[in-house]
Amino acid sequence: MRYITGVVLPAVLQCLFVFIVVAMNTGNGSWVGLGVFLLAIFAIPGTAIINALYIRSHPDLHTLSVINRCLLLALAVPLLTPVFLFAL
Repeated sequence: MRYITGVVLPAVLQCLFVFIVVAMNTGNGSWVGLGVFLLAIFAIPGTAIINALYIRSHPDLHTLSVINRCLLLALAVPLLTPVFLFAL
């Protein structure tokens, strides 16, 4: 259960966020969608791997604290998205 809520749920939320940003920037001549998509190619599997390693290395911590840490780490993609908004 820890892996589903700590690895799969953040990855699905990141994918949903990237899909929404890409869909909003389709057809308007903006490169933001491509930039976010390229970021997501590396960031989503990276955060999933880091979250899985964190859950595996801390079996003694309470489940809620582990899930909070994993969700905070998953905020990397949404927080890096404005960089592409202003740079491209």
